[in-house]
Amino acid sequence: MLKVERSSFNWLAMQINNTSFARYSHVIKGRVVDLGCGTAPYKHDILKIANEYIGVDWENSFHDTASVDRFADLTKTLPMPDGYADTVTAFQVMEHIPDPSFFLSECHRILRSGGRILITVPYLWHIHEAPHDYARYTRHGLERLLSTAGFTDTVVSETTGFWQTWVLLFNYHTVRHARGWFRFVLSPIWWAGQRVAPWLDRHDPNPGCTASYAVSARKP
Repeated sequence: MLKVERSSFNWLAMQINNTSFARYSHVIKGRVVDLGCGTAPYKHDILKIANEYIGVDWENSFHDTASVDRFADLTKTLPMPDGYADTVTAFQVMEHIPDPSFFLSECHRILRSGGRILITVPYLWHIHEAPHDYARYTRHGLERLLSTAGFTDTVVSETTGFWQTWVLLFNYHTVRHARGWFRFVLSPIWWAGQRVAPWLDRHDPNPGCTASYAVSARKP
């Protein structure tokens, strides 16, 4: 799991991603190919429920590549045979893929029949890892892309509502100015917002303003 440091300005973002993984972990099994794995934060959790983990990423990744098992350009044909994987995961990756249709078709190809894909993607979120940040997806766009790629049984879930999204955007914006005494002023605001926002989302839901989506789908 991603490490959640409660003193951080963005610990809520890590917690949201961990919650999404836990919510969909039941679809993970067999040989798992984790595309765009980065530092492979979910490797140990995946190996508790699966037989094999293969982390795949670019050689020029923005992240430490020590945990990468196989290097590959995710914008091209994946170096794996048809029906190779039981599960494909891609956490916060697809926004960095210039041709998502081709990427999903490759995910479909390397999955065995009955295999599952599990992805997370941002929606209302700032540009990151520029210039390789190409798209944001709605639930309807995700459903269409997966259906076109040949997937069925697609389930799309919002990870937050308006309040968590707003608090995190505020925190990421203000951390740019957190210097000296001003950081001491901001720190309790960051902490309080991240504590209160999940409660507000439960009592005042607005899934149309989600920060991200978690998605699973099956190859027939």
